[in-house]
Amino acid sequence: MPSIPFQFPFVSRYHCLLMLSLILAGCSGKSDDLPELAEVTGQVTLDGNPLPDAIIDFYPQGTQQKKQSRASTAATDGEGKYSLMYNNNTAGAILGDHLVRISKTEGGAEVAGPEMLPKKYNETSTLKATVTKDGPNTINFELTSK
Repeated sequence: MPSIPFQFPFVSRYHCLLMLSLILAGCSGKSDDLPELAEVTGQVTLDGNPLPDAIIDFYPQGTQQKKQSRASTAATDGEGKYSLMYNNNTAGAILGDHLVRISKTEGGAEVAGPEMLPKKYNETSTLKATVTKDGPNTINFELTSK
């Protein structure tokens, strides 16, 4: 009887990067080393419907200090809602302008598959957001599949 090799479920590169960044960020040092942050929440929709199981990353733009170059990230829930995390223990994102990338793979976060969203939302993102100290930083994204 032929042997069937065991296969691990694959995870997309965005999900691997998300997990790695959260793990490394959790080991990144004292809380007084953190830049100024503000909480960021919102909802992602696709063609008017909530987009669950998407990964959203906010990349700070124009920061000079190395400690201020880390992206904040989140996964959307079943209603497309998200809340950014700067690291494992700290919610929020660096103040200022951000390039935003949103990714969703076929099969969800557990299984690798082709990207379901147009490249303009991830690989060649045109999405921007500004995080302010006084907020509110409720930033919604209304995406279209075309």
